[in-house]
Amino acid sequence: MTRTTGPLGLLGLGALLLSLAACTSGAEVTTSQAATTRELVLVQGPDATSQALGHAYRDMLADAGIKARMADPATDPVGEVLAGRADFTAAGSSRLLTALGKLPGAHGADAPASGTSADASTDATAGPAGNASGAPGDLDAAQTKRELHALAPKGFAVLESADAERTGTLVLTAATSAGDQLVNTSELAPLCPQLEFGIAGGIKAELTSRLAAKLACHPKAVIELSDAQGRGVLPVISDEVQIQATTLENAGIPDNALVVLQGAEKLFAPESITPLITTDGVGQDAVKAINKLSSALKQEDLLNLNRMVTGRDALEPPKAADDWLTDKALVTNPK
Repeated sequence: MTRTTGPLGLLGLGALLLSLAACTSGAEVTTSQAATTRELVLVQGPDATSQALGHAYRDMLADAGIKARMADPATDPVGEVLAGRADFTAAGSSRLLTALGKLPGAHGADAPASGTSADASTDATAGPAGNASGAPGDLDAAQTKRELHALAPKGFAVLESADAERTGTLVLTAATSAGDQLVNTSELAPLCPQLEFGIAGGIKAELTSRLAAKLACHPKAVIELSDAQGRGVLPVISDEVQIQATTLENAGIPDNALVVLQGAEKLFAPESITPLITTDGVGQDAVKAINKLSSALKQEDLLNLNRMVTGRDALEPPKAADDWLTDKALVTNPK
């Protein structure tokens, strides 16, 4: 066996270590260099929770000595990255699977597109707005992440998915649940003619259609909510509606002891928080910092971030991100 100790051997070892350091979620992430040498641009959706997440990732990068700034909020942050106007966004897994799955060569030379959840999600590039956007496909959360991390879009990389979701759901008050003996979507059909649903305008028609097709549920009325209303829970706790569509990170759910309807996940595409980066100019130091935050981000953390940036005493997203990172001891030099 020949042992290589010269420069070529050292370079080969360095390349091997770089490759191993880039592995995440079972897939190898290749970037153009070991260290990031330029300022990175991060973009998120306009809602406060998305902004807080973006600032948290920005602060993690800054703590690692990487220059990064937040771009103006975008209604389509994934599209901003794919268009080359930003280097990073954190988005839902189904949204990313749809957007990246459409890129030429993303499935590999010999692998056709799966045609499952990637084709089923009709609003896949929109940033999370607390309005439960995204249509369900045939894949559950784990399958969606597997397919997403199996993609190989040229010039982009999917990093480690967090154990936190912004998946849509249906909620109701404990009083309504007890009075109607309603805890599961399988029990909805005979009750729907007496119930008013609150659904954000962006998905009102689609979700109403899914309720009818999947659950034989034809509500007494469907009240159109604004995005801001959908991100809160006032419509349902004030009994303006009896069932409201929202997303799982909405801190108003546990804070108001609302009941999440079991089986509601079948109506929505799974949206595990997953970072997307460009690979040009983004170093392994940035990959490491981003993955460190993602591995620490659990559902309870996302609920806490949402709680911090909503309500009467809401913090500004940068402050909420800083407080959360400090509380989790994720940065070495808290502000």
